[in-house]
Amino acid sequence: MLKNLIYKTQTELPEDVYKALLEIKNKYKLTNIGEKVLECMIENVELAKKLRRPICQDTGTHIFIIRGARIQIDKNILTIFREAVKEATSEIPLRPNAVDPITNKNTGTGVGRGIPEVEIEVIENEKDEVEIYYIPKGGGCELPCRAFTVPPSIGYESLRKAVIGIVRSLGRYSCPPLVIGVGIGATVHTAVKNAMKALYLRKIGERSECDKVAKLEEELLDECNKLNVGIQGIGEGPTVLDVHVEYTCRHPATFSIAIITSCWVLRRGVLKI
Repeated sequence: MLKNLIYKTQTELPEDVYKALLEIKNKYKLTNIGEKVLECMIENVELAKKLRRPICQDTGTHIFIIRGARIQIDKNILTIFREAVKEATSEIPLRPNAVDPITNKNTGTGVGRGIPEVEIEVIENEKDEVEIYYIPKGGGCELPCRAFTVPPSIGYESLRKAVIGIVRSLGRYSCPPLVIGVGIGATVHTAVKNAMKALYLRKIGERSECDKVAKLEEELLDECNKLNVGIQGIGEGPTVLDVHVEYTCRHPATFSIAIITSCWVLRRGVLKI
């Protein structure tokens, strides 16, 4: 099951992301160059699905999030995930992306110290099921990511400046149009977890249940697209497809923020058990 999840996620773009790409031509006025760039992106997605090949040559760092109300953990769970990644890397095939930072040697298997990442989250849910999310996180779109803590008095001002600054300075190098996840929390660790949820557990166009946060998402999306970085950095079409914000309570003395980006190939898959 895990190998099938990896295979499908690596070769098929989620329907909401694919639909957002298709809508660009109708929403934006593109030149002949812009149309050709967009057509290449869409053709890439369609060929990947048809030929059952990875959508992007960067098949990412492997991240799994296990979520549920009733989770029972087997002592061999990490071994199971590691073996699934090893076999998928060899069979699909995937580019091995696990490099030891001390020796600078690639393990060649897609698996290494701390990779794949496996996170377990117990949630309040009446459903007697467990969801396993698979996220292959690309390297290029990881470069703009930031996490930091500021005094509460400048929390939202710092958040806005950071999002806009990242898109302005690094957006063109990260295969736009981007999708941005913003997390707010009590610690940098919590903020990063919230940003990951914002980016990968919500669909394009899905707004926060909190009206103020939903308004912030819309404002950030609008401000980012006014920068005119555009698809693949050519200055045409949307720079950002969407911005999602997730938050949990902060500490009275601090305001922790994390900003995580994805390129236009936003890959996510889920297995429900």
